[in-house]
Amino acid sequence: MEIDLAFLTWKNVGIVVGTLYAIYLVNALARKLFSKAPPVWFSMVPVLGTLVSFGKNPVNFLVDGRHKYGDIFTANILGKKMTFMTHPRMHKDFFMRKDTELSPREVYKFVISVFGRGIVYDA
Repeated sequence: MEIDLAFLTWKNVGIVVGTLYAIYLVNALARKLFSKAPPVWFSMVPVLGTLVSFGKNPVNFLVDGRHKYGDIFTANILGKKMTFMTHPRMHKDFFMRKDTELSPREVYKFVISVFGRGIVYDA
């Protein structure tokens, strides 16, 4: 059984990739305009997001994010949305929430994957 791949041209691949990228950009713009969530640090690279700037210097990344977006902002790092609270007054609101509103279990899963078991918040 032979499959005809005549439709698989660079032009068609470009159209598909361009369409997917346009959808990504429209989605990012819609989130920025209509969402009540913290502002998102936009990246032109869909999957990697802000990984490079975060990886080079995390402290400068946080300072830049606070300067551009305020005390709380979200960044896409390797396809994960991470929200940063860069001022202590934000911490009280976060840590005083009930577990039904914010799940520490989700945070612990991420922290364990980064630092390993038995370190920091192993729950």
